[in-house]
This record gives sequence, C-alpha cells and structure tokens, in this order.
Amino acid sequence: MADQKLKDRVAIVTGADSGIGQGIAVAFAKSGADVVITYRSDEDGAKETAKRVEETGRKALVVRVDVGDESQVQKLFDKTLSEFKRLDILVNNAGMEGTGKAVHESDFQEWEKVIRTNLHGPFLCSKLAAKQFIKQIESEGKQKTEDRGKRSGNIVNISSVHEEAVTAKQGAYTVSKSGLRNLTRVMALELGKYGIRVNDVAPGMILTPMNQDSIDDEQTRKEKGEKIPIKRAGNPEDIAKMVLFLCSDDASYCTGSSFFVDGGWMLTYPDV
Repeated sequence: MADQKLKDRVAIVTGADSGIGQGIAVAFAKSGADVVITYRSDEDGAKETAKRVEETGRKALVVRVDVGDESQVQKLFDKTLSEFKRLDILVNNAGMEGTGKAVHESDFQEWEKVIRTNLHGPFLCSKLAAKQFIKQIESEGKQKTEDRGKRSGNIVNISSVHEEAVTAKQGAYTVSKSGLRNLTRVMALELGKYGIRVNDVAPGMILTPMNQDSIDDEQTRKEKGEKIPIKRAGNPEDIAKMVLFLCSDDASYCTGSSFFVDGGWMLTYPDV
C-alpha cells in the first residue's frame, strides 16, 4: 500500500477526466484521500478516473462543471460538502489551450474564453475553498504554531512554464498562466495567517492530449524530447508526485511558490 500521506482527506481536482488531472486524482486516492472529480465534456473520462479512485478503496464523486461559471462552481462545492462534510485540498487543474493567434488578431470572445477558464475558474474555486478552510479551522479551534501549514487547507494551481516563458500566438494562454501565478502568490500572502497554503505547479512538456502529436508519433516525441535537458517528455505522474508532496504535511513550510516540473525546459526555452 502506498504511503497514506493524505489519509481521510477530501480533495477537489478540477479537470480530472484525463491527463494531469486524472493522474493527480489517482495519486491522491492511493495516498488515502477521497476525491471529487470534475469535468466539462468528457464524462466517460471522468467515470474512468472515478473507477480508478474507487479501486484504491477510496470514494469518488463526479461533478460536471464549467469552472468559469460562478453558479456552477457554487453547486460543485455544495455537492462536495453534502457528500463529504468537509474539504481539505483544492487542485485547480482545469484549463484550455490558447487561440493560436497573435493578440492583435484575436477576437475578444476567443480571448475571454481562455481567461475565463484558466484564470477566472481558479479564482472562483479558490475563493470558496478558502472560505471553507477558514470555517473548518475556526470550528476546530486555534492551531498550535508548530502545526501551522498542516491539514489546515491546501490549494495547488496547475499553471505552465508559459507563466514565465512567452510564446508568440499564445497571448491569452500566457497571460492567463502568469495571472494564475500571481493569484497563487497573493492568496498565499492573505491566507498564511490561517495556516492555509497556496502553491503553483508549472509543468513543461507533458504527454497529455495537449501534446497529442507526441503521444501518437514516437519520432515526434523523440525529437521534441531531445530538446529538453533531461531528454524526455514528462508524464502526468511526474506532476502528480509534486502535487502530492505539496498537499502533504511534508510541505508544511511551502507556500506562495511556483514549482517548475519541466525536465529543465526553462533552462533553454526549447520550442517543443
């Protein structure tokens, strides 16, 4: 049995129907957590994630939600608390790719759709998670100083190396991710007094549907991997391990930081 670092904790993982989100949800379950799995369109993928969670002996709740819609996010939290009575972890993973257009050629509707999902979504979810964490902390009594940062509540935002590395024709995406980085920092500053921790994980090239060409073609995967210092693309499990660490008590003194999980991608900014 895996180390039960998250034993009996309750986590929401948005966009957990595939890729990184699915990897995080399963890793959490193996570490002892019950998991709320959200999806927007891939119900079959969400059900598959739930199946994998339940195979570990933990509970899964599947909820369809557009994270950029405030009323739907509220319903997500209502369902979570109705089912599990508490919340310990939020992972803001749901996101979408950019427009593939230069900023001056982008329609507002295209721009707004990316920002709404990648930045407004984490804001809406984090706002409700923080309020629930504070409510639980206050009901459970004042924490000892040495226990601050342990179980009080954790938010992890899944960003991208593009929160720092700028790529042409991905303006909305890079702006949303750099905004997410500073949302992480300001919330960490504001919530630190409660012992609530907020961190940012910035993946590099990961073999998910966003890199479908590299999944489908071994030669493409090899050529792109060669441009990365560690000489390979990453897997969802690589990100899940970092997120698991950040949500465990082992990381009780980590907050407000960006953790790049990129195989050294940011050392060279390769075009992959």
